[in-house]
Amino acid sequence: MFFRTPDDPPEPAGLPEPPAPDLDEQAAARATIFNGFLAMQEALAPAFDAADGMRADLIARGWSPTMTEMLVATWLQRTLMNLTPLIGAPQ
Repeated sequence: MFFRTPDDPPEPAGLPEPPAPDLDEQAAARATIFNGFLAMQEALAPAFDAADGMRADLIARGWSPTMTEMLVATWLQRTLMNLTPLIGAPQ
């Protein structure tokens, strides 16, 4: 490609467009993604609820809102990382 001489023919303009997916396939794919998001929301809701409770508790104890947000965000980040499976890791 980068070492082409004037005698080399140009590459084809592109591959033909794939056929448009069937509407039923699109609806099935959307339903699968939607159900996956609902399952993820249901699985992660307790972690976010605990973070909200932790934030309210720390503010009630007199912690500054800035420090509270930093602590809760760090805790929530680590919790979500521990709940996320790694590809290739034993489950």
